[in-house]
Amino acid sequence: MKYRVVVRRCKEGWGKPEYKSYEVDVDPDTSVLDVVEKISLEMDRALVFEHACHHGVCGACGMVINGVERLACVTKIGGVARNGIVVLEPLRGFRVISDLAVDKSRMFKQYALVKPGTHEKVNGVVGIEKLLDCLECGICYSACPIANTFEEYLGPSVIAMSYRSTIDGKIPAIIDTRKGVWACHASFECSARCPADFKPGETIMKIRKGLLFGKLEVV
Repeated sequence: MKYRVVVRRCKEGWGKPEYKSYEVDVDPDTSVLDVVEKISLEMDRALVFEHACHHGVCGACGMVINGVERLACVTKIGGVARNGIVVLEPLRGFRVISDLAVDKSRMFKQYALVKPGTHEKVNGVVGIEKLLDCLECGICYSACPIANTFEEYLGPSVIAMSYRSTIDGKIPAIIDTRKGVWACHASFECSARCPADFKPGETIMKIRKGLLFGKLEVV
């Protein structure tokens, strides 16, 4: 089946982004990521995007697909196309490096502020590992109206992880601030879009309740 894929293109030095269309003939069950790779290999070698596992585990291929944040590798083009058209854009709230690739350092640097627990120990040593249950894909940041407008907001995944890794009901002091749980407007877009069912919005509400009723201690 033929689809028209419209990609938001942006390169360093460009005055403004532009949208470029590509006509592809693929099966409706083809993943959006496979379609992007097809475009890159056969039509436009300059197209930049991120990918790794292709199985919804690494979180690298997050992008905005027809206005909704999704992992491209587990999204079938036939399920999201509108009248045969699919528009691909980079995640919101992050600096665009090139085309569909964004700089997520804004999110990653927040982890140091809450010191979240790691997933497991490797040979008895705790190193820098992927966070428990969180893909670190940045989709929750992109979907969150606060993260998109308040630069200092810690973000849904970081706040949720601080609670998931808490010991003896103690959470970092920065969580109980305007940069933390009190910035959240409870839109729950973060949970609705999360591909790992991490439910950061619900966790933020649990933290608020714990703080209000004295069940969590700030350290």
